[in-house]
Amino acid sequence: MERGPAPPRRVAESQSFPGAESHMRAVMAVERDIPAWLELAGEVEPLFGPMVHDERFRRALRRNIARGSAICMRVGDGPPGSALMGGLLLSSHPPMYKIGWLAVARAWRRQRVGRLLVKHALLRVRPPAELSVVTFGRGVPGGGAARAFYAQLGFAPCEPAEAGPDGQPRQVYRRTIR
Repeated sequence: MERGPAPPRRVAESQSFPGAESHMRAVMAVERDIPAWLELAGEVEPLFGPMVHDERFRRALRRNIARGSAICMRVGDGPPGSALMGGLLLSSHPPMYKIGWLAVARAWRRQRVGRLLVKHALLRVRPPAELSVVTFGRGVPGGGAARAFYAQLGFAPCEPAEAGPDGQPRQVYRRTIR
């Protein structure tokens, strides 16, 4: 007997993770988070290129917030508008899903924020599926940490992606979810 696609998983608007402290809660972003999101984007512009004043980025952020696919973690589990530890934009076209943007504030790196954001995104994926992300290619200064991060989460390097705005190489990583 052939099995159809799995039913969608029930996803809470916010998700705390076992063993995580109370300040480690992933939530769906709301309009009031936009200024904090842009502040985070400004912090990572040296890695990703201009975003804060890029109307395409602002539209993508608003669109993801409206459709419930902008995930963030607020400092101290604060209310909407609080500073962000990190944020993730997820594109869903089942069975294909894509992390379109993932950033963690410098002060919160290596404290499980990125891992928890991806874990929350995975709760939104209906198996069988594929989750992809474009990250820094080989030879990009500081890019090794991002590639190692995705590899630790079960993503595998695939084809090269279009070069970043700085001309540096980018790499597609994929993870199959069964």
